[in-house]
Amino acid sequence: MTTQPVKHDPIVIAFCVSDSFIRHTAVVIASILASNPGEAFAFHVLCGDLSADNRAKLATMESEHVSIVCHDVAQEEERALPTLMEHVSREAYFRFRIPEIIDAPRVIYSDVDVLVRGPLRPLWETDLQGMPLGAVQEASDILRYDPKVWHDYRKTIGIREDNTYFYSGLLLMDCDKLRAEHATARLFEDAALCTKTLPPIFFAASDQVVINRVFQGRIFPLPVRYCMTKPMIERFPKEPIIFRHYMGYYEKPWRNVAWSRTWFPYLRFLLRTPWRGKAWRFVLGHLWGIVWNVHTKSGHTRAFLFGLRVFKRAVQQSQGTH
Repeated sequence: MTTQPVKHDPIVIAFCVSDSFIRHTAVVIASILASNPGEAFAFHVLCGDLSADNRAKLATMESEHVSIVCHDVAQEEERALPTLMEHVSREAYFRFRIPEIIDAPRVIYSDVDVLVRGPLRPLWETDLQGMPLGAVQEASDILRYDPKVWHDYRKTIGIREDNTYFYSGLLLMDCDKLRAEHATARLFEDAALCTKTLPPIFFAASDQVVINRVFQGRIFPLPVRYCMTKPMIERFPKEPIIFRHYMGYYEKPWRNVAWSRTWFPYLRFLLRTPWRGKAWRFVLGHLWGIVWNVHTKSGHTRAFLFGLRVFKRAVQQSQGTH
């Protein structure tokens, strides 16, 4: 296969994950490279427990125009902060450290429960109009399924009525501005405050709540194509999808549930990574999940036979993984 000549400086992209999610990170990288021929990329992986084996595997994805740098994160401040949803872990707070760790004028941060389907140069070159961050408006903020509940939620977490509430899963970061504003320290200070003052149900989105509080009124709205969740696709069916974001517990491609339809696109890119040898186990897991699945979510263990729930039992809620 002939590679196209690179025409621009590299696009800098950061991920914040635990070692158990490195495979998913590689899948996202594979989808980015497939969707952006002729581009150069500098990927940065912030991780507190990255194994030597996974570090070596990631390195095999590098090329002349693709670099992957792994950063060991100490997690000292993160350990004092809560994780209140099964699919969120303390690594979510690592994005607060990106301006300090990555020496670049700007960075695209992305969650790893996404697949990239289009060019990222337009996002990378977006004029933030003097604002420190760019992000996509949260679906609940657009759709307002239950306006009173959403109004009360925004009021409780401290978002003013005239300000938009954004996703934190895709951020275009002006790191020069964030460093000048000492953003990392401010974000951790506010996270500690939220831990003490907000009821857990209102702080479940953790990092997203903090980012919206600290930068409210100063986040540039990006087109919804950069964070297309299922509700967004239903609301904007003609919008081209650049980042397909698999939000929530059941939408993750690696959740072996009978009604999941997200695993096949993920499999296509898994086969392009150094983890391709795990593809057969991934497929078998989904085939078995169609027949029988047991998982714990929101303090309950649930079992499904051919997609039908056969029991639900309360258990002590435990910390989840991102």
